[in-house]
Amino acid sequence: MTNRHFVSQSTGPVVLGLDLPMGSVHVQVLSSITTTRVVLRTVDSSGPAADAVNGARSNQDGQTLAVEVPKIPGDVMMQNVRGNRVTQSVGTVYGSVTGVTIVNGRIITGGGTGVMDTVSPIEAIVSLPVGSSLAVVSQSASARVHGAIERMEFRSISGDLEIDGARHLSASTTSGDVIVGSLSDRLTARSVSGDITVDLYSGSDADLNTTSGDVDVRATAQAAGALRANTVSGDVRVSGGRALRVSAHSVSGRVRTS
Repeated sequence: MTNRHFVSQSTGPVVLGLDLPMGSVHVQVLSSITTTRVVLRTVDSSGPAADAVNGARSNQDGQTLAVEVPKIPGDVMMQNVRGNRVTQSVGTVYGSVTGVTIVNGRIITGGGTGVMDTVSPIEAIVSLPVGSSLAVVSQSASARVHGAIERMEFRSISGDLEIDGARHLSASTTSGDVIVGSLSDRLTARSVSGDITVDLYSGSDADLNTTSGDVDVRATAQAAGALRANTVSGDVRVSGGRALRVSAHSVSGRVRTS
């Protein structure tokens, strides 16, 4: 196993920027801590994933902390297992790859003209004080945030975002889902083939767009302002929030507001 630990030089809430090209991010927002901690780990003791963890660097300026994991070079596949769901993150592959057999994240047999290495996942375990903000930039990493965060920005090509709560959220992913527990201010979420779900929306402005995914928002009585929800082939459902000005559209899916 390879791991690195990064600890903020200051106490109290921070603005954390995390650049993790591939893998997964697990965040806890805790009232019991005053110092931010980031742990990077992979079960590999050598190879591309271990090299990436060892090559990670951090920089802090006041209450702003940045942690960057370098991109894994070459053509690689990284496999993550979340419950019954298996996600394979693949780098640039030239040629075709067929008949691939994977056991415990390792390619055993494969056919075609593509050449690919398989590496173990890189995990980022993050502990943040209450009041902190977070930005995650990734090629294919998913993020799970436990607890309420002040501001969150998420950018990924194929990663999912699950967040318990935020005041302000901006999320963009190509094939991932965006799942929000509660949102109290501004929300911008975009996905091409993923779903956007908000369980408790109490905000003042929301802009939700997906191409083939569904949009599902449950608004509270505190929600106000404009909520725009658009999809091409998915369904849109917005419920609650009588003070909301809802603009909902779908080209070939169902639109329901109540």
